[in-house]
Formats: sequence, structure tokens, C-alpha cells
Amino acid sequence: MDNVSGALTSLYRRCGYGRFRMSKFEEYGLYSEHRAFLPSAGMITFTDTDGRLMALKPDVTLSIVRGSRDGVRSKYCYNESVFRTVNGRFTEVEQAGLEYIGDPDPVCLSEVLLLAYLSLRRISNTCVLDVSDLRILTAAAKRADVSDFGLFVKRIGQKNLSGALQLCRNGCAEKLVGGLLGAPSEPAEAEKLLYSLSDGEEWDGTVGSFFRVVRAVDGCRFDISVVNDPDYYSGLVMQGYVEGVPAAVLSGGEYGNLMKKMGKNNSAAGFAVYLDRLGGKSEPAFEPDRTVFYGKDDDPSAVIGSIRRALEEGGSVMSVPVKEDD
Repeated sequence: MDNVSGALTSLYRRCGYGRFRMSKFEEYGLYSEHRAFLPSAGMITFTDTDGRLMALKPDVTLSIVRGSRDGVRSKYCYNESVFRTVNGRFTEVEQAGLEYIGDPDPVCLSEVLLLAYLSLRRISNTCVLDVSDLRILTAAAKRADVSDFGLFVKRIGQKNLSGALQLCRNGCAEKLVGGLLGAPSEPAEAEKLLYSLSDGEEWDGTVGSFFRVVRAVDGCRFDISVVNDPDYYSGLVMQGYVEGVPAAVLSGGEYGNLMKKMGKNNSAAGFAVYLDRLGGKSEPAFEPDRTVFYGKDDDPSAVIGSIRRALEEGGSVMSVPVKEDD
């Protein structure tokens, strides 16, 4: 696991994300006020010597947002332990991730999306990154005259078409909402489908802005049922999966609404990789730049010379014995 977390941190640092380090505990009020933003697991609290109620930190993003300044663009990455109660037991959970603070433009969002995909690739060569956009759902809800947007988003996340339609008061809803839930996963095809559902420039602009970001990153799949709490998230949302793990190991997106709730004028985007969900999963298979094959009668000096030259050139190398027929 250390190898995975170290590889992720190195990846983020190479793109200019500075290492964020946090203390292990914070006043409970910071987390209780935004409890809905946190995972469902409980917090571990204690009373400080001066009587204040404190909490072992259950999240990193809230700490980063609280320390951010309006009008300042900042890029942070982290590899930290957070603390929660799971099934009545105190649990330490290791997370890695990054945050871009400061009204991310399309290039910044594409960079966050790229780093999310590359993070999954650091874990497994067999991975998928599903993406969606709450702005598209907001526009669809407006057209369908949805009575309860929060519940509508929840039912879309469950892929519950009939339940979502029960909240719609406009006759266009069945074609619109059904089309979104049935859209192809391949981004180019999904983009065509969503444009076919257009009712004008506002819809086209929302769809175009989203796919402009997604088109820049190979490896994404479109899935409108990827949702996060709209009280906190405001646009692009993502979930990542790797082979052999049944739950999402990566989650994130744009969280401009969280920024507003915390009194900030900036928007932001980021994601977390839940390293605890990987269990004993190892890094992806080593793929060397060069492979040196050798037989049992080959001179070790010659083989080692080839390996050394590859290393001195800055590449990676693997030596492989050739199995000879009996």
C-alpha cells in the first residue's frame, strides 16, 4: 500500500500540487456543521483540556477549504490518515488525493480528470472512470419541472427512472430523463445523444461545456447516475473503479456549493482515493521500457551491461530468462 500511495503523491507533485499536511484533530464544529459532506461513518470525538469538543479528523477536504483564501488559486495534494467509527470500532483510514482551489477553468477540470484516471491506472491497468455533471441534471430538472431536486438526484443515482419521473410535472420528462439514463457510456456517442435532447442554447451550452472537459481525457465513461450531494457539489462529478474491488475507490468532482457554505467565494474541484478499499491489492503489473532476454549459457556480464545501460538512459528494464526446450 505504501508503494501505491507514494506513486500517487509523486504523480500529483509532478503536476504542481503542493503537499498538504494537517494536524490529527480539529474542533468538532467544523465537521458537525458539514456532516452531510462526510462519509456515513461516524466521528471520533474527545474533550480537550480547555473544555472544547474536538474530533479526530474524518476528512481532509474541509481542512483545505477552511484554510483557503478568496481570489487565490492553490493546488494541494495529500496522503493522510483520517479517523472514523465503522461498525462501532475506531478506524484509521488512509487517503490520497488532490484539491484545486480557485474557480477551475476547463483546462483545470480536465487536468483533475486526467490525474483521477492516471491514479486508477497506478492501482490497476483494468479500471474505469465514470463521469457526469450536476449542471446537466439541474438543467434537466428545470425543463421537467421537478418538485424536489435533491430527491430527483438521489433517484437518478439509483437509476430509478419511474421514481424520478414521479417528481416531474412536465410532459417532456419521460423522453428527456429516459434519454439521460439510457445514454451510451462512450463520451462521443453520449454527447450526440444529449444534443438530440436539446431545447435550445442553454442546454447546448451546458452539454458542450461538460464534454469539452471530458473529450480531453481518454479513458472516461459517461454515466448520468454518477451523482454526489448537490448541496455540496456543483458540476463535474466522478467515481473510479478498479478490477477486483466492488466499491468505488475514487470519488470527487466540483464542489463550489461547499465553498459557498464555508463562506468562500472561490469554487474548487478534487478527488480522494480510498486506499483502505484496496486491501492487499498490489500495484499494476510492471511494464518495462526494455526487456533483456537471456539464456542459461549467456555471459552475466553482457546481460548486466544491457541492464545497466537501460538504467543509465533513464528507462526501466526487466531481465527475463528464456525457457529452453528439453
